[in-house]
Parts: sequence; structure tokens; C-alpha cells
Amino acid sequence: MSSTDILSSFYNDEALIATPNSAMLTCGTTPHSVLMEVIPKDIEKKLYVALRHIEESAAFDGIGYKDFNDATSVSSLALASGMSERSLRDYFKVYTGQSLVNYVSARRAEYAARIFRLYPAVSKAQVAHSIGFNHPNGIYRLMRKNGVADIDSLRSIAGNDSPIHLPFRKEYLPEYILFYKQSETHYDECSTCEFEADNWDKIEAFVSTRYLKAKVAGYVGFAIDRYISDDKYSGTFISGILFQGIHSSELNKDIIGSIGRRLIPAQRYAVFTHKGNYDGLTSFYDEVIATINNSDLSIDIATPYMEKYLNSPTEAPAEELITELWVGLTD
Repeated sequence: MSSTDILSSFYNDEALIATPNSAMLTCGTTPHSVLMEVIPKDIEKKLYVALRHIEESAAFDGIGYKDFNDATSVSSLALASGMSERSLRDYFKVYTGQSLVNYVSARRAEYAARIFRLYPAVSKAQVAHSIGFNHPNGIYRLMRKNGVADIDSLRSIAGNDSPIHLPFRKEYLPEYILFYKQSETHYDECSTCEFEADNWDKIEAFVSTRYLKAKVAGYVGFAIDRYISDDKYSGTFISGILFQGIHSSELNKDIIGSIGRRLIPAQRYAVFTHKGNYDGLTSFYDEVIATINNSDLSIDIATPYMEKYLNSPTEAPAEELITELWVGLTD
């Protein structure tokens, strides 16, 4: 079972996790008979948390004060999901067919590939440091393990000689709380009314019934491509809503299930605006990336690009859709 199939199953709220081969997992020579059965729903929800933490860490370079390495360690994932380390490893292996360590390694490699593809001027040593390696050689071993023999082959998007210079504004975004859902999907599916109802509408309903003073500050999305394969049309899509008015004391417990939450810290952004059908966003991204790599902007390479939707397909014709692309800055 591929990581794409794994994520698709987990992000389907109706999915019941079962062993892919009706197999029994053994650790050493001791069989765990409990894993011969369908994984219980309470364990399914806990696995949601573990997988959500892995994907969130890959998208945002960690969770809270923990960087990617700390946030995706077996001990951190076990603590977040409420499982023992052994149970987490066993159930994860039964469902995915791969070890937790190997799965995390693949997501870490995708995170590194994102930086190489978007910012080809960044050195291998800088990327290695960004993803937690103390020595640059670590990045070579990681990428080879995940099918990339030549790291420089990833540096294909930038277009350093491109004459494109899109207009943009700089804007300060204050601290918000992001509630989100993740979907492994083809991006075309994200523009349907059904997708909107199953993601943003459910998030808003979830928050409004639990945090009575919460106010919507913006509807956003993060398209996390499969950067190693250079697939710009599918990947992990994070549908989210930025909220204000929620006190930190209300956020002392993790969420069990398909909806996640993270703090979006205050930061300055370069904001690019696209008007028109979502079909044009792929080429718009390429133009934004070319503009960035031909500018003197100080980009925060750890911050993913954030799409902010000023309207939606349910309220405006395709040619009138307005999407802002927010690119994090370090200054």
C-alpha cells in the first residue's frame, strides 16, 4: 500500500482501518493476536492523530516548539496519540505495511524536496540544517533512501533567468489559531461544492459549537505537492480556517479525530493576488516562484505558501474567484 493510498484511507472519515493483507504482525517471535482483528475505532482515531502530526510537521516544519525531528519522534507521536510506543509501532505497521520510522523518513524527504524545488539557490547545507541534520551529509543519505540520487535534479522550478515580476504587497498577519482538515487528493477536487461542505463547512461547525467566542478571520488552504515526483496537480491539501477570539486556556487538549489545530504565529508576508478559475493556480504558482527567486525578498523557507480565499465557487462565478497567495518572510 503506497503512502498516497494510506493517506486517502485515513482522511476518509467513514474509513474503518483494517489490515491490508489480513495479516498478523509479529515483533521478534511474539505474535500480537490483537492485531489480527480489525483495528478498533478508538485506535483508528488515535492513528488519525499520529498521521496528522506527521503531515502537519512535514508541511510546517514541526509543531509548536518542536521541530520536525522532535514532533515526529516515536515518543512524541505516542504521547500525542495516547498510545504506547510499542502499540503505535505495531498498529502503524499493520495498517501501512511500512515502519513508522520509514514513513516519517519519506515525509521528511518530501519536506526537503519542497525547499530544493522552490528555492534552488538554497544550499544543501542550509536544507540539511533546516530539517534537523547536524552534518550536511545527512541530506544525501535521506534523499537516496527515498529515491533521489541527484539532489540537483530537484532544482527545476525556479527560473532564475525569467523576466516575470508579479506585483505583490507586504502585509503583517497577526497570530491566529488554524483549525484544519487534510485530504490526499487531486487538486481539481478541492474546488467543488462537495469538497467545501466536507471540509471548511465541517471545520466551521466544529469550532462554532466548542468555542463560542471564536471569530472567522479567513478561509485558507495549503497545497503540499509531491515534490520528489514533481507532481503539481495532487498531494496533501490542508483546508483551514483562521480564527481569533479563542483563549489559550481553551486549547489545552489535543483533538482526537480528523480535525487538527495549530498556532499560526504573527509574521510578515508577501501577498500575491490571482483572479479567475482555480485551474489557473498552477501557472500562477510558477510565476510567483519565478518572481520570488528574482527578487531580494527574504523568504522564510520553513513556512508553506498559504492560499487565502476572498470568495468561493458557491458565491461567485469562476472568472470572479479571488485567491491570495501568502508567502512568509523573515523580515
